[in-house]
Amino acid sequence: MSSPRLPAGKDVDGFYEVALDRNEKDTIIFKIEASVKDTINFVAKTNPDYGNSITSVLTKFIVDGLKNDLNITFDKKPSAINFRKGVREGEAVPYAIKSQYEEAVKNSQIVNYTNELQAGVITQDEVMEKIASANRVIANLLAQGYNPELFTPNKSAFGTKWKMGSWIYEVSKKSDEDETVMVNGEEVTRKKKEETDNHYLQYTDNGISIIAPHLFENALYKEYDERDEFFNRELRKLELQNLSYNKDGNEVLYLIDECCPADKIEGVKHTISKDTNTVLGVHLVKLEKKGERKYRYICIDMENTTNNTYHQIVFMNNRGKNRTDTAKEFFEIFTKVEAKTRKKKNA
Repeated sequence: MSSPRLPAGKDVDGFYEVALDRNEKDTIIFKIEASVKDTINFVAKTNPDYGNSITSVLTKFIVDGLKNDLNITFDKKPSAINFRKGVREGEAVPYAIKSQYEEAVKNSQIVNYTNELQAGVITQDEVMEKIASANRVIANLLAQGYNPELFTPNKSAFGTKWKMGSWIYEVSKKSDEDETVMVNGEEVTRKKKEETDNHYLQYTDNGISIIAPHLFENALYKEYDERDEFFNRELRKLELQNLSYNKDGNEVLYLIDECCPADKIEGVKHTISKDTNTVLGVHLVKLEKKGERKYRYICIDMENTTNNTYHQIVFMNNRGKNRTDTAKEFFEIFTKVEAKTRKKKNA
């Protein structure tokens, strides 16, 4: 058995500098006491100097330890160390922030003042001050950690904005292990999808399409002006755009009170409150049926942990005469479609 050797590198100012290839990735998996993991997670979420994920914190400690204790450095920063502040990976950029940035970019371009200058409506000094002011706004947003390269136009569909991945990733159960993947040309650190979880097939088999995933995390834990406009636009179809909930353990129950048909409320609450049932996510969905695609529904995705079965509770109540084109009373619990009946179900 050969002895372990350091990767290729060179001596630089008393340190051994390892050549880092960001295209070559590997995985480290180890078990650790829960309290240690919780402490590292606390650092990730509260101290931007260490990044914003467990992977980032651990990588920074490893890199710092190698440098301080063993005089080993790297020729570039490992991609797992992410110091972006203000916006987490995968989080929709608030509509107000994007609008502020877009307006500042417009105002920073001298060509946009051509007509006013030539007409004598504005002086050259006033133009230069407006440009400087706009650039100060842009610089302030960059200092807060926002990356304009990740911004998408306010009017585009959210399907282009899922920084974490596809709808399949969004609805799937996640493991405790982090992974770094390329999404839209950007490296994203996220929890790995559990490889054995394929309950997303129930969505396709039953004709359930995700419109807006994880409503609480992406919208209802935030105030109206903090959200991506896409979510407000979709929630507006149900007169829900002004709702916001605290994360107090009862928020799903509140949403059931708000949106579930009255005669189904207690039954749904009883179902999701069972010790054997776990709510995996709450999404906004549509049903892929002729004449039905315009309507929006709440979907509670739930797992029965005793037998590893999954149910999607899809419902909506009457949202008033102004929303008859996008909302109607509906209730159905969807389950696994057996292989032999899938073709018939989708017909």
